Amino acid sequence: MRPASRRPCGHRRTRVPGPSFTSDGPHVFKHLRASASANDALGDTESDTVSPQRRVKRLGWFIPSVAGILTLLSVFIGIREYIDGKDIEAANWVMAAGGLGLIVFASVQLSRETQREDQRQAAETRLKLERLAAARAKLKPVAWLARRMCRQAVSDSNGVYMNQWVARWYTPRAPTAMGGSDAPDPITVLEDRMRETVTFAAEAGADAVKAADSAFEAFIAAANIINDLAQFIRGSYETSVVDAAIPRARKAVDYLAVASTTLESLAPPGDEEPFVSPNPKFVGEK
Repeated sequence: MRPASRRPCGHRRTRVPGPSFTSDGPHVFKHLRASASANDALGDTESDTVSPQRRVKRLGWFIPSVAGILTLLSVFIGIREYIDGKDIEAANWVMAAGGLGLIVFASVQLSRETQREDQRQAAETRLKLERLAAARAKLKPVAWLARRMCRQAVSDSNGVYMNQWVARWYTPRAPTAMGGSDAPDPITVLEDRMRETVTFAAEAGADAVKAADSAFEAFIAAANIINDLAQFIRGSYETSVVDAAIPRARKAVDYLAVASTTLESLAPPGDEEPFVSPNPKFVGEK
């Protein structure tokens, strides 16, 4: 039995004719359209696995590539037409090649500008992220100290007399070790830390600004009450007067608790922080 792959010795292969570059231009572009359709079909099968950014980049270089091929083809056809003595057809093909060449140049320039813009935007985004990280790094310790002072003030309001709690905010001024200006009161220290928190939060994003502003407003409300109570208590130490001012002092403590809770989003509490009673009470408070 003769193998199926064996051919007679005198058999000659039949050569399949390819597209001829003649003056009949539409036949040439028909083959190009068929090839482009095949490439589009192949691209559709790969669309599920290729990311959108890569498809955009491929399309950006696909247009000048096709235009470059058509430019060379038009020049070649124009030369053939000129050799055959068809000057008008040759001129038309050369003009077409010039237009396609402009398309190639414009497409390449557009692709380069797009890449430069992408690189510039990536650099700006990276710079913004670095600045945001630096701002948050400066914000966290200041916010932590401010939150810790508010939390400590809430804790100190449990089991003490109200007038003693108010007096702690205005300790007697003592000279510093260097003999310079006096040491600030605790309420002044907390005010400075709250102001620094708001300042650093301005560079740390909208969420940080919102939290810092809310905490600062709560502190201002508490400070106003504490200042009024300090002036009120200095003039009278009767038990009945002090007891009557306890609800107002408790309101100041509640404002400080709100400030402490708000600042937790900027500086979360640690594991070793002291316990704060969930329901602190002054002596004599009901």
